[in-house]
Amino acid sequence: MRKAIGLVVLAVGLGVLAAPGLAPIDAQDKKAKTKETTKARDEAKDKKAGHAIGTIEIYQAKDGYRYRIKDEEGKTIAMPARGHETKQEVLKTLEEIKAILDKAKPTEVKE
Repeated sequence: MRKAIGLVVLAVGLGVLAAPGLAPIDAQDKKAKTKETTKARDEAKDKKAGHAIGTIEIYQAKDGYRYRIKDEEGKTIAMPARGHETKQEVLKTLEEIKAILDKAKPTEVKE
């Protein structure tokens, strides 16, 4: 009985000594989370406002109107497989692409 009580006291003592090394509880970490959330929100606003995320160029090619999506460095990352008859068709296609990208999640395809 005495050994069991000693082991319990030892376990509680070790728990008290180890407690300061544990991660803080959520209430104490609120400032850090608020800063991270604010930063993420600001980055999302910057993306929507068009700050340093690239460009979309619309141009007329031999087969009709086309677009190029370029990254911040000017490297082409996407373009259509075929031309469109009017500039309005290109703008409609780009709006559809934006809507899909806002909602869709990437999935891995196994071939």
